[in-house]
Amino acid sequence: MNAKKIYSNLTYRKLKLSDYKKFSELFNSIFKRRISYKFFKWRYFSDKSSFCYGAFLSTKLIANVGLKSLKLNNKNKEIVFSRHSSMVLRKYQGRGIYSILLENIKKKFLNNTRLIVMWPNKNNFANFGILKKNITYRNLYLYEAVTKHVKKKETTYHKISKIKNFKSYIINNKNFFFKDFTYVKNRYFQYKRNDYLLNKFEHKNHLSLFILKKNKISSILNYTILDHFGSNKVKNRHFAKLTNENEMITFCNKYKLKRKNYKLIDHINLKIGFLKNNNTKKIKYKILKKEFMLSDTDSFISLK
Repeated sequence: MNAKKIYSNLTYRKLKLSDYKKFSELFNSIFKRRISYKFFKWRYFSDKSSFCYGAFLSTKLIANVGLKSLKLNNKNKEIVFSRHSSMVLRKYQGRGIYSILLENIKKKFLNNTRLIVMWPNKNNFANFGILKKNITYRNLYLYEAVTKHVKKKETTYHKISKIKNFKSYIINNKNFFFKDFTYVKNRYFQYKRNDYLLNKFEHKNHLSLFILKKNKISSILNYTILDHFGSNKVKNRHFAKLTNENEMITFCNKYKLKRKNYKLIDHINLKIGFLKNNNTKKIKYKILKKEFMLSDTDSFISLK
């Protein structure tokens, strides 16, 4: 089928819950991973703003973009979107279908949105037609901290539900996205809550909290750091204690690090695109000073 005929037969629309099977088949075809109905529902239908948008050839889903709504951590707490689940069936890649899909989303749904966060995979850097000068780029570096001689535990581990006891600490003014107790409930309580732990550390009346995800690697229990709340004054001390008392900790950093026990395992591409004319150097600088955590990406989220 030639390109013109393909374009004339395509329809574009929001996905419904009943499109799960089509979404799952496309996702598995591209990423070779199974995605559960529960995850699909939680990720894109648990709030009124998030959605998936797809290109259909007859009834077949051949391309998709997922937009997850989040609040920007500023005075207005405005809604911004984070792009996930970007995929085009291989047979139709390289024909501009994905760019058309993004342009449709931009025109129909992003009129009131000032910026969009994009996590492109290694084969896809499409960006809603946003000019290069209006995009801020950053890499997050993913590390494993490996400890051969594990020390006595000085931090305490709790079920994620215990974070209810520390509501007043659940705010991080340095984070790019606004995170409060509602965010924590939606992110960690609704789906696979048993995968997550709360790690607590106190020092000189300062309390620090890390949210961890459990991952079993061979016989080693690996923890991935997803979020931080509480005092930044003892955050580094808390991190040092955590890495000293576990064989393996996975974490991300905005800078490259050089330490014998740190192994660079990957990097995560991040782009922030400005959809309106407020892309000043001052705003860019403020954004680059903000923190992004692994909880902000789809990395290490269980799909089944």
